[in-house]
Formats: sequence, C-alpha cells, structure tokens
Amino acid sequence: MLTIPRFKATLLIAGLAAGLAGGPAIRAADAPKPAAAKPAETPPATATAPAKMELPFPDGEKWATATEREKLAYLLGIMNMALAEYQLTGPSPKHRTIVPKMVKSLDGVTLRQMMGTVDTYYKANPDQQKRPIFEVIWFEIVAPKSGAKAQEPGAAAAKKG
Repeated sequence: MLTIPRFKATLLIAGLAAGLAGGPAIRAADAPKPAAAKPAETPPATATAPAKMELPFPDGEKWATATEREKLAYLLGIMNMALAEYQLTGPSPKHRTIVPKMVKSLDGVTLRQMMGTVDTYYKANPDQQKRPIFEVIWFEIVAPKSGAKAQEPGAAAAKKG
C-alpha cells in the first residue's frame, strides 16, 4: 500500500482533493433552477445552516454521539493525511514529523480496529471526554507500537508536583 510511486500518489491526492472541493459546487450547478425568483424574496434560512456548522467531533464528547460512518470517515481522513505526507516526504523526512512513526505503527490496523480502540478508551475513561481523538489515537495505538517516548499532556506537571 505504501509502495505507490510518488507521482501516482500525488496525482491521486490531487484528484481526491479536487473531487471533494468541487463536488458540492458541481452538484449545485447541475440542480434544476427554480422558476424566476422575485427580487424581494429571501432564500430560506436552511440554505445558510451548513456553512455555520462546525466539525462534528473533535473530542470524546462528540465521538460518543457520532455515527459509525462519521467515526470511520474521521479516521480515514487522518490516515489519508498521514499517507499523503508519507508519500511526499518518504520514511526519512528533512523536518521533524510524527508521520513515519504513525504510518509504520498503523500498518495493518483497520479503521474498525482504530475505532474500537478509541471507543474502548472513552468508555473506560469517562473523565477523559475532553481529550482530543487524535491524542487518543497517538497515545493508545501509535506510541506503544512505535516506542515513541512522547509524554502525555500533564505528565510533566504530575512529575513536578
């Protein structure tokens, strides 16, 4: 999976990004236009609602109420970001990054397994619902497999006190 030549990976990523960015605009352009609207009419309030919507689940509180599909889409986005950067920078990038450790640690791990780990963590730690999902992925899946010595937030403060 990680042996795709860089050009193909870049082309694939560019195509996916263009498809995602242009998808709603294309569908909106293809939609049948209503009869000529009067200038005095205002658009319905629901037309502006999606633009004000925020990200659905940055932490455990929203994760618990997210659908399985939303959870898998979130995890797929994280994996796509990591794989794209890995393909562009390689296993030994010039700048410091978590991506090589992440890609190697998550190799062979399915999205459903990741989702199960995050679900289990939040259920076992109800006091940690404000903890970001990515942090859970890093400290519960990636760091143990990669031998990363990164400290969890608050660990340094706990040692001092």
